Amino acid sequence: MSPATMPAVAAMTVRAAHRPGLRLPAVELRPLTPGDTGTVEEVFAGMSAESRRLRFLAPLPRLGRRFLERLADVDHDRHGCWVAAVGGAPVGLGRYVLLPTEPAVAELALEVVDAVQGHGLGSLLLDVVSVAAADAGARRLLWVTDPANVRVRRLARPLGARFVSGGSALEARTGLPAVRDLDTDRIVRSARAARSAAVLPAVA
Repeated sequence: MSPATMPAVAAMTVRAAHRPGLRLPAVELRPLTPGDTGTVEEVFAGMSAESRRLRFLAPLPRLGRRFLERLADVDHDRHGCWVAAVGGAPVGLGRYVLLPTEPAVAELALEVVDAVQGHGLGSLLLDVVSVAAADAGARRLLWVTDPANVRVRRLARPLGARFVSGGSALEARTGLPAVRDLDTDRIVRSARAARSAAVLPAVA
């Protein structure tokens, strides 16, 4: 599905400004358009080798075509992804995937370009994605992270995370955050519009 098939979703952005802890100008957030590999690649390109390793749990110099397409294969139901942009440029992605065997549990993944790390964007993406995941049926979050990923562990700690070893990664389950300072109704409307658009038949 091309970006042109989702004009209503693209128009329904969620704007965050003057949010406590957010040290960036106004951030716009929107659901990722299904098949939008360009945005995924742009965020990936803004991440250092170490940031990529922490996010994907292994060295990843580039995104293979099949993996890239899988990351962009969102339906905003079982697999949702939100784009954070500053000045029109994508600077972060927040993603949830409902577990096939536990659909009330959503695995969370965050990607933030190095230039804006440490400015509160991870917390913002966590809140937006959690609202969207909850509307899709999630009641808990699954965190899977590299032991060295201090920023992710810091985000999970207020939610009561207790990380345990899951092989080469750490895992924890938490409840969903109590979201404040955001238009949660608008997030839900946008998530539902994206979900509906993702199942429409392609127009020839």
